[in-house]
Amino acid sequence: MKFASGGRRLEKLAGSNKAGSRAPSAPSKWSTLRAGKDPWGERGVEDQAWLREPRPALIRELAQQALLFPATRAVAMPTIIGAEDLVHAPQPAILAPNHESDIDTPLVLLALPHAWRSRTVVGAASDRFYRKRGYALASGFWINTFPFDRGGGQRRGLAAAAAHLRSGRNVMLFPQGTRGAGPEGYRAGVAELALTAGVPIIPIHIEGTALVMPKGRGLNRRGKTKVTFARPLQPRPGETPDQLTARIQDAIEH
Repeated sequence: MKFASGGRRLEKLAGSNKAGSRAPSAPSKWSTLRAGKDPWGERGVEDQAWLREPRPALIRELAQQALLFPATRAVAMPTIIGAEDLVHAPQPAILAPNHESDIDTPLVLLALPHAWRSRTVVGAASDRFYRKRGYALASGFWINTFPFDRGGGQRRGLAAAAAHLRSGRNVMLFPQGTRGAGPEGYRAGVAELALTAGVPIIPIHIEGTALVMPKGRGLNRRGKTKVTFARPLQPRPGETPDQLTARIQDAIEH
């Protein structure tokens, strides 16, 4: 067997490694191909957790009572039904209102008893309220928000919500995900969170806010609104997220 000639044949097949010969080089930078929106790039600012410390929380309560809630009452003229029954409801819980307008959140916070409102955080869409620090500070101060990633990043939002529930805070999330989605817009995220965390859901029905502040049009006119708190829903053993979502929708819409 001639090893030398065999080695030369392999060298010819592989190509020469002498100086001056050029072999294909690895690319200096690999390009990244994206399919769809990047769920991790929706927020530009992280959670402003310091706004939940005792002193900022006290200032928020004073500002809400002096400015936010009187303005909300003047514009929305709400009728509140069932809030007194929350005294007997367990905390922490998930507050689940339907969603028609940006005024829905201050309206629900206004309707809550202080014992509930002081322990409630609001999931705010990262792509709207956490794109810039000014937006994050304003929403965090006035309505005690935390960033909630929608779409492909929803799992991170649900994980953040679960952490708040474990800390003893109530979490307000809109099962429809966005304003004006209608009965077809209910998603399973709230149900998944309740089943995972083992906490009750408080269904809340809001009426009239779509006329007061329609989506994309800002404040339109004064109008009468109604906030109705339904009985708490407890996740059932073996219940699927879709089954619980159907019960949530039925309790909110009826």
